[in-house]
Amino acid sequence: MALFQVGCAENTTNITPKTTSGPSLATQPKFAASWLDTVDGNMPLVISAPHGGSIKPDDIPDKTCGAKVQDSNTADLAFEIKNAFAREGKTPHLIVARIARTKIDLNRDKAVATCENPLMEETWEQYHTAIEQALKEAIDKFGYAMYIDLHGQSHPVKRLELGYLLRTPALRQSYEAPQTNGERAGQTSLRNLLKDNDKLSLESLFTGDKALGTLLAKAGFPGVPSQSDPFPQEGEPYFNGGYNTRRYTSADYPKVFGLQIEANFDGVRDTAENRKKFAAAFAKSINEYLVFIEANSSLNAN
Repeated sequence: MALFQVGCAENTTNITPKTTSGPSLATQPKFAASWLDTVDGNMPLVISAPHGGSIKPDDIPDKTCGAKVQDSNTADLAFEIKNAFAREGKTPHLIVARIARTKIDLNRDKAVATCENPLMEETWEQYHTAIEQALKEAIDKFGYAMYIDLHGQSHPVKRLELGYLLRTPALRQSYEAPQTNGERAGQTSLRNLLKDNDKLSLESLFTGDKALGTLLAKAGFPGVPSQSDPFPQEGEPYFNGGYNTRRYTSADYPKVFGLQIEANFDGVRDTAENRKKFAAAFAKSINEYLVFIEANSSLNAN
C-alpha cells in the first residue's frame, strides 16, 4: 500500500509552539503557546490531550455552549506515557492543553470550540498547528504517523473505549459480518491504513490478536473493541471519536491513521501508581502494534 504526503487543512497558522520536557505547573501568560505543553518526539506517534487542562484565566469568559467537564488527570497521563516510552529510548510527540475546557473545547471546530469568542481563536489555532507540525515531523522521518486523541470517561463499564469513528451498531456489524476493505473501512479512522491494503482488515485491527484493544487487554487493561470485547452491548455508552480524530485521520492527511482513546478513571487515571502502570502497558502495546502495522503495510516506505 502506498500513502501520500500529508495534506494541509484549513484553520492553521504559522505559529511555532514552545517545546517543554514536562508539565508546566505555574500560572502562564495570556495568549501564548504557554497554554500548551508540547514535546518533540522521535517516533511515529502523536498524542494530543485536549481536555485535561485546569488553567482558568479570569479575563477569559467561560464558554456559553457545549461541554465543560475536565478529563481529570489526562494531562498527567500523557506525560506518564512519555516517561514509559523514554525507558526504551523513545519519545512520542505530545500536544497537551493546559487551559480549561470551560474556556475552550479543543476537540471541536473553531466556531464551536470557542463559542465564537474571538479571544480564544488564537489558542485554537496554536493547538491545531502544534498537532499538524508534529504529524509532519513524524511523516518526514518515518513515512507515517499514528495519531491518538487522549480523553477520559466515567461510564459504568470500567474499560478503555477505543474510538475508530464507528458507532456501536456499525462495530457490531463489522464483527458479525466482516467485510473486505470497502465502504465501512472508509468510514473509520483507519481508512488511510486500509486503503489499497489486502494484508489488514477491520476484523484484524478491531478484534484480531494484534489489535490495539486486544494487546491492551492482554496487558491488563480491558478495552472495546478487542478480541474479548468486540463491541459495546445494548445500552452501554460508548464514545466513538470526535472532531480531532475525524480531522487528522481523514483523506486530507493520507499518511495518518489512529483513534480516540477514552480512558476509564478507576485503575487508569485515578492515582499516580495506576497512571504509571497503565503507561507502561500502553507503551508496550503500542510498540508491538506498530511492529505489526509496519510488517503489514508500506506506511514507512518514503
